[in-house]
Amino acid sequence: MIQSYINTITPLTSNSASINFQTDCIRTGSCGCNNCNSWLCHSQGFAGYDIVKGGLYEIDFNASVSSATVGNVAFALFNNGEMIPGTLMVETLGAADDYVNLGINKKIRVCCNGNANITVQSVPTVSTPSTPTTPITTQIPIIANANFSITKLNG
Repeated sequence: MIQSYINTITPLTSNSASINFQTDCIRTGSCGCNNCNSWLCHSQGFAGYDIVKGGLYEIDFNASVSSATVGNVAFALFNNGEMIPGTLMVETLGAADDYVNLGINKKIRVCCNGNANITVQSVPTVSTPSTPTTPITTQIPIIANANFSITKLNG
């Protein structure tokens, strides 16, 4: 298992930026390098979590987010640069500097010979609910508090 967090107010650089988790507070069976026999590699301060062994994994993310402007903020989990289906989180901020809470729990399978690079990333556009073909541009998010964990469920 790995658990990482951000406790400081952290503005992202764009509405499509990944979250860089500065602190890994729990590590079991994971390391910060690719030179050991662990199932997961993550270097503090970077966005990517490399799952290097096949299996079933549970991913948890939650955060308090804001923006300097009114509008939508959106995040999703990504695997090797592709959005993981069912992980899009969208909230509307009624005023600048409002806070909303976002969270997701997702299980994924990594093939026995596979590799997954998992990130939490802001999403630049989302569909309009009443007109799904019309995109809404999201705002640049500010992270006030975030937790992220990956747990290996088997093997």
